[in-house]
Amino acid sequence: MTKDELLARLKGFEWNDVEFKLAQRGVPDDSYETVSSFANTSGGWLVFGIRQQAGGFSIEGVIEVDKVQNDFLSTIRSRQKLNREISVVESAIEHEGANVLAFYVPELPRGVKPAYLKGDIRQSFIRRGGGDERCTQAEIERMLRDASSTRFDAEVLDLDPARCFDEPSIRWYRTVFNRAKPGTDETADDLTFLHNWGFVVEQKGNLVPTRSAILLFGADAYLRQALPRMVVDFQLYHGNASDYTPDIRWADRLQAEENLIKTWQAVSGFFFKHAERPFSVDAVTLRRADDPPGYVSFREAAINLLIHQDFGDHTRVPVIRFFRDQSEFFNPGDAFATREQLIDPGDKEVRNPTVVSAFRRIGLSDQGGTGVGAIYAGSRKLGYMPPVIDNNKADKTFRLRLPKDRLLTEEQVLLQARLGVNLSDHEAAVFAFLTRKGQIDMADVKGLTGLNGPGAVALVQRLTAQVLVEPTQEGGHLFNLAEHLRDRIPAIGPGGGPSTKPLGGVEATEQVTEQVAGTRTEQVAALVQLSAVQWLIVNQADNPRKLQELMEEAGYKQRPYFKATHLEPLLAAGLLRMTVPGKPRSSNQQYVLTEAGVKLKALHAHAQAEHVERNPRK
Repeated sequence: MTKDELLARLKGFEWNDVEFKLAQRGVPDDSYETVSSFANTSGGWLVFGIRQQAGGFSIEGVIEVDKVQNDFLSTIRSRQKLNREISVVESAIEHEGANVLAFYVPELPRGVKPAYLKGDIRQSFIRRGGGDERCTQAEIERMLRDASSTRFDAEVLDLDPARCFDEPSIRWYRTVFNRAKPGTDETADDLTFLHNWGFVVEQKGNLVPTRSAILLFGADAYLRQALPRMVVDFQLYHGNASDYTPDIRWADRLQAEENLIKTWQAVSGFFFKHAERPFSVDAVTLRRADDPPGYVSFREAAINLLIHQDFGDHTRVPVIRFFRDQSEFFNPGDAFATREQLIDPGDKEVRNPTVVSAFRRIGLSDQGGTGVGAIYAGSRKLGYMPPVIDNNKADKTFRLRLPKDRLLTEEQVLLQARLGVNLSDHEAAVFAFLTRKGQIDMADVKGLTGLNGPGAVALVQRLTAQVLVEPTQEGGHLFNLAEHLRDRIPAIGPGGGPSTKPLGGVEATEQVTEQVAGTRTEQVAALVQLSAVQWLIVNQADNPRKLQELMEEAGYKQRPYFKATHLEPLLAAGLLRMTVPGKPRSSNQQYVLTEAGVKLKALHAHAQAEHVERNPRK
């Protein structure tokens, strides 16, 4: 932690990744509760020398620096207080004569959690909000399940393999397996097949099923012994997510309580039943080579929910909620990887490796850990805002939200044209996200563009060079919209249209537009929406057109009024340009779309076609 980062944190409040203590002459005993909570959750900074007062924090400084530092470090490394040795990163900060000690406590690896105090596992803590909370018994059990060297889905169950399986589920799986891997499965009976692929194992001379085998193929009665709750609750609502309350009744609902194979078939059927644009799929695999992007995102999100849930958590049920404006997926069980790691391709450590392998083996889950990347790619193809991931290490839950509102809207194209910037598709997507959220990290950049790490860094550097973004004080992975733009850009609402206030709080009707690339400032009214006549001009100006031609197409005869009301705003907005810019009154003067104008026209045409497709005439 640097001095600037400390001062920035002090202006806010205690976040979930920082805890302030006074600790002037000694280490407060509750500091070790904070160490436990950071180690068991997502890591964080423990800072000594800060006084908490009503309304904020002040730097008082550590008086006995050597004593406090040595006592704290020796304690967490000697296991006097904690059951695990904790390696921390130290920072000493001096501010106006006061000494501050900052220690970064990293998250422990999954296999050695939980960290607890005084040899009592009941004194395990997790971090929620700005405080440390003692773990409940259920929370401790979740950490112990995830820490086990034997994965939960690989444990054997004392069940009779001749009676515990659902034959149609195995038959379906073997049919799809043989299509995916022809010539691999030459066994005649189901039990030998299950044994060959590790679903059934030999124990004391007998074959017994693993937990994954029952989860995947178990007959109903035996599945409920292993998983005494719903596998997934799929709910459909006709309203928007913002209107949802627990007392609102769903329009349709699927409560799946069968094995994972039958649940996947039911969930897919429910999706196809309510898809906006139904299409045919293979009755066996439920897939097709030209899957629409909407189905790809749903498939990966739904399978992610099915195969990565914590099957040992019998109190919380996975839920899928479909709204008009977004889809939501809730799972008991956090992801072991970070959000950025989930987006990047490559294998990740998973909670249920046998179940995951079973789905991958038949092509129902993308290989190489690319499932979340495929979800992002689906949103990109649809032109939607990117998925929102909340991987909650404290609650050990995973939430995925798939918005259905447009990322690059007509308002966004108008905005970028007005600023005088010429952005690539990837740059325009990142900039559009920034104008909505005000801040972006490298994981967002990768998700929005599909670029790898170096490509994402290079893109942000280009936007920084154009004075559109700037790094935050936290370092090179988090970026803000450039300060000079915050009061000059209207905030874009959830539906893609402009809100009444920009990010900086100035009314949108009092807009000041700045040419970012230069030093000249122009006082013009922001064009945030085109009139019907202006759309007619845009549609006619693919090729250069004279003023008289445009007036005739629009049915106007008053030249000054037409220019002032309809033509000049398009020129000022950067959507239209003169072919003879140095001589505005030239008799050869014509008007043609700029690159921004071409983009706007294409976007508008796409939106109209989509509207017609979704609302066909009866």
